[in-house]
Amino acid sequence: MNDYAQNHPDPGCSSADDRADQPPSDETKCPDLPPNDPPDPYKPEDCNKTPACNCPDPPGATEHCLEDLIDQQTAQVTVADKAKTFKAELEALLAKAKAASQEYTAEKYGKLVKQWEDEDAEIAELIRKLVCAVPCWRCILECYVCPLIDDMRKAELQLSGDGKLCRDMHSIYDLRYWHERNTWSKDRIFQRIKAVLAVWEKPAQTIEKILTDNAKLIVDCSKAIGSDPSNAVYDVFLKLVPMHLAIAPPATDKKTKIAKKFTVFCECDTGNPEACCGPDVGELTLRERLIGTQPYLIKPDHYFKLICCLVDKLYRPAKDLLAEATAALEKVENEIKRYQAQIENGLKDFEKNAKARIPSPIECCGDKLPKPEQPPNQTAS
Repeated sequence: MNDYAQNHPDPGCSSADDRADQPPSDETKCPDLPPNDPPDPYKPEDCNKTPACNCPDPPGATEHCLEDLIDQQTAQVTVADKAKTFKAELEALLAKAKAASQEYTAEKYGKLVKQWEDEDAEIAELIRKLVCAVPCWRCILECYVCPLIDDMRKAELQLSGDGKLCRDMHSIYDLRYWHERNTWSKDRIFQRIKAVLAVWEKPAQTIEKILTDNAKLIVDCSKAIGSDPSNAVYDVFLKLVPMHLAIAPPATDKKTKIAKKFTVFCECDTGNPEACCGPDVGELTLRERLIGTQPYLIKPDHYFKLICCLVDKLYRPAKDLLAEATAALEKVENEIKRYQAQIENGLKDFEKNAKARIPSPIECCGDKLPKPEQPPNQTAS
């Protein structure tokens, strides 16, 4: 017996008890979003004073103290500007949610669930016929389709890495890079959550269209089993089944007849699922991104609970974290500009500034400067 037969003794002609995964219920715990936790900045060492010269201490404050205050205020203004738009966004979300809830009625939900159940049975039967006609369906996917997905997976890892940010700072440019990566990471999280909210703007229309498209695809794939089995394998396992399960009701409401083994392939493409309030807001697999995030069949009286949960638990915190990260990056970029200007202007005005620092008249104590005066309650060492 070969390895494939040992690992997959049932090609799919018989039924299986282990059912495919469906969207979770809304009773799921939301993940904690990663905080903004920058590393300690690089601190160049001060040049030691020549001990024999009795150099006076530099002034306690310079123009940089005001620049630092300006940077702090700029960061606060950036965060405040981002926050100003949030109320308007909430009002827009509320208007869309009200419109969606008027369309997504109990009657509409019942019809959509009935249509989904009918298609579920048809897809299960279609799979039975397909895998009996093409028993090597899994190997077709693993040998010809999954390598394409794996190439994209590795390319994405080259770009995004393992999610860890460098904390070893050797210059302020390293700190800027950390903030750039952190801001990029926070933006990815925010955009994922925003995309999830967006698909719930018109759940009834979206799900109804998917069911209509799937009904046609079922017919087309049934015809293609004998005439074009390779296309049938692709369309069933990478389009029809994923989309059908993406809009499925939670298994606690209705359970699919599709066995889980028909969804398990290209297993290096794992993603990072994170269910919150029901929908998956985590990093999608590449296969999931082929069909995109979709709404699914929840009971209409759970709709506002889902929307409010997503906004309160994820959308608002993610938006705040992104605003903070953006402001912190802007602050570091301003510091870099300040250091660059300090060098450029320092070289240009060096003679003038240096001569202005030298006291006049000059007092020498031998080959040294006089010892700095001490406050009355201190004595010179």
